[in-house]
Amino acid sequence: MKKLFYFALALFTVLACSKKKVAEPNKFDFDGIDETIKPGDNFFFHVNKTWYDNAVIADDQAGVGSYSFLNIPQKKLLENILVEVSSGTHEKGSADQMVGDFYNSGMNTTLINERGFEPIQPLLDRINTINSVPALMQFVADEFKSGNGSIISMGVSPDDENSSVNMLHFGQTGLGLPDRDYYFKTDESTLEIQKTYQTFLTKLFELTGNDDAAQSTATAYAIEKQLAEAHKTRIERRDVKANYNKLAVSGLDQSQPNIGWINLLSQLGAKADSVDVAQPAYYSKLNDMLASVALEDWKTYLKAHVLTNYADILSEPFETAAFEYSKIISGQAVKQSRAQIMVNKVDRQLGFALGKLYVARYFNEDAKKRVSELVNNLQKAFETRISQLDWMSDVTKVQAKEKLYAITKKIGYPDVWRDYGNVNIDKDKFFENVVALRQNDYKYGLDKLNQAPNKTEWGTTPSTVTAYYNPSRNEIVFPAGILQFPYFDLDADDAINYGGIGMVIGHELTHAFDDQGAQFDKDGNVKNWWTDEDYEKFKAKTQLVIDRYSSYTVLDSLHIKGALSVGENTADNGGISIAYAAFKLTKQGQDTTRINGYTPDQRFFMSIARIWRVKTRDEYLRNYVKTNPHSPPMWRVNGPLMNFTPFYEAFNVQPGDANYKPEEERIKIW
Repeated sequence: MKKLFYFALALFTVLACSKKKVAEPNKFDFDGIDETIKPGDNFFFHVNKTWYDNAVIADDQAGVGSYSFLNIPQKKLLENILVEVSSGTHEKGSADQMVGDFYNSGMNTTLINERGFEPIQPLLDRINTINSVPALMQFVADEFKSGNGSIISMGVSPDDENSSVNMLHFGQTGLGLPDRDYYFKTDESTLEIQKTYQTFLTKLFELTGNDDAAQSTATAYAIEKQLAEAHKTRIERRDVKANYNKLAVSGLDQSQPNIGWINLLSQLGAKADSVDVAQPAYYSKLNDMLASVALEDWKTYLKAHVLTNYADILSEPFETAAFEYSKIISGQAVKQSRAQIMVNKVDRQLGFALGKLYVARYFNEDAKKRVSELVNNLQKAFETRISQLDWMSDVTKVQAKEKLYAITKKIGYPDVWRDYGNVNIDKDKFFENVVALRQNDYKYGLDKLNQAPNKTEWGTTPSTVTAYYNPSRNEIVFPAGILQFPYFDLDADDAINYGGIGMVIGHELTHAFDDQGAQFDKDGNVKNWWTDEDYEKFKAKTQLVIDRYSSYTVLDSLHIKGALSVGENTADNGGISIAYAAFKLTKQGQDTTRINGYTPDQRFFMSIARIWRVKTRDEYLRNYVKTNPHSPPMWRVNGPLMNFTPFYEAFNVQPGDANYKPEEERIKIW
């Protein structure tokens, strides 16, 4: 699918934000500094090694610490809310009733297990009746509306070249493994993942009474591998213009008759004369395969995707099979508790209803006001840095500043909460509840087609610890979930907050000017606002970032994918620079008074190191490097600090230190 958001953080947090202050001695001090590791050798471990060596990853988690694992205590808060509301009687259609009854339906594992795979039997039976390619495509369209994409992927969002109206975007899909490369690499770890995935498919077929499960798996896997051949790599998908192809539906219908675009859109309930086909080669391949692959094989493939799509909401054997496959990707040893599994499902499908309850209970409104001030301060600091750039012309600087100040800022929670309409949530029908909510999501998205983008809409729920920049709307978003320690605290000194949430704010602002964001103008259109000479200089600088990060080794011979992570790495480097510039405008930033032995600048940089404090399982980290556009946490600290002279000055980093770079090798873009 077309990439809508640049996520700066995975969707999680470290501590609950509460209106009640909880005593936490030395909260803003830095204990456990490893003085045996010089700051210039490895600053991430200088600050975090003591913690890292003592941190224990729970059996039901893939990691521990901040970043994507800070959600553990946050999810406990959401569980508390769900336990509370699920035990009472509420008005039908209210947020309390919907989230409470949905939670109850998923907690009733006795009833879920009694039903076995009965909920999907009608789908399997319908697949058996498919007797033509048009009938196959009708099934695909009907299932897509219920959240099962199989061979098509469609979404509604602004037109890249006319951001004032929403259009249909189609993207590559059809795979079961995390990425197309997993079908073709032959290293030991990838082969093991391939094997485990096929074992997973075989188990699902067996659970539905398939007498030739292994052969069915081989058939479905072979189709997936053919589809994968037409997939662009994740790096290729970073090319904004190459992944925007606005095509007439009538022309597609003629050139790809097996897909039958006119009928497909009609079956999807979508009215459009043109669509964006982000990866055209995929749909050309699909059209050919609909004719070349036997219909019976396609039916086996569709059954496999029905099973994988619904496995985690069926009875325990199906859920366990899904978990056994996921283990090899994440390294997670045991399943989470049923309550936590249901917290995730409620948050995923009724996230704004649950988020409304979260904000009412736990969000401190003063945080919204203070963070708004920080955002404004960082915008001013960014403007100054743009003015001082020695590689950009004055005419491009004017355009850059206009875009900077046109950015919409969303903080805390939406001004208008999403309405889930008349979805009927029954506390005794878990499977049906999930499907009904998926259908509601589909309708919610489709209703936006051919309309102006909703400026009040959020792409993430308020309880989620994340932050993002959306280039099509030129907006930055900071949900309530991230407005808490260690990223932000009303009682913290400026060094802590500017090194925490300030770095995150700077990161998101920089995304408006990274390798992808820089191609969008202030109104969210893909449009060149650079002089040709300036843009060539910019591309040369981003290539330096690609080359530098590609040299970093994560595990064994596994290196960071510099070309995949260039946008996030550019944002990390810019984020630190901008946050520091804004910090130097504060009273503490201009002072030298030490706190607990550390100067304000040292505390600023140590705060940055602390917000990326993470320890993960190797399995998780391997998949992360292959598929995630962010660098691993250690390199989100060490990578940009190697390029930042004030860090060298704060910790007396000298030639001979492992991470020392001469002045001329310190990469500076923003």
